[in-house]
Amino acid sequence: MNTRGRVWIEGNHARSSVTTWVPLPAEKVFAYISDFSRHHEWARNEITVTPVTSAPVGLGSKYQSVGKQGGKEWPSDLEVTAYEPPHRFEFTAAGGPLDSPVGDPHRHEFLIRPENGGTSLELRRSDPKPPSMSTLVWRLFGYLVVSATLAWRIETVENLRVELERQKDSNS
Repeated sequence: MNTRGRVWIEGNHARSSVTTWVPLPAEKVFAYISDFSRHHEWARNEITVTPVTSAPVGLGSKYQSVGKQGGKEWPSDLEVTAYEPPHRFEFTAAGGPLDSPVGDPHRHEFLIRPENGGTSLELRRSDPKPPSMSTLVWRLFGYLVVSATLAWRIETVENLRVELERQKDSNS
């Protein structure tokens, strides 16, 4: 496995970065990642994503997702906040198992760069301190909480890498 990651706390945000490499051109990687109808193929937990806007995916596109975690369904509102083919794709998620402050949703940013005949892929996450968590608890335990999730984030990106390699093998 060539997938690696790190986490850190920056103010009221838990940040993570997970990187991997895939033997596909950046254009194919971008197309696969930006296709929300395929996220269930590599997500760590069961998820369904439904478009809210009818246009093809692009800046401002909105979706409704329902993920299953811990035996419970968690709805989220998704919005594409960066759409720069084939280099950068970002979406925000409001809802889910950890609440976020109004106007400060969870961010998922994919950075895609040609490298060594394939593509370097980085997933950056930014998760705000849940409003229900006190600042004292955040300062004392925030890093421990986000560190505990690093293995899950690596697993998600590793799943993505495996699915992308299947795309190469099947020429889909």
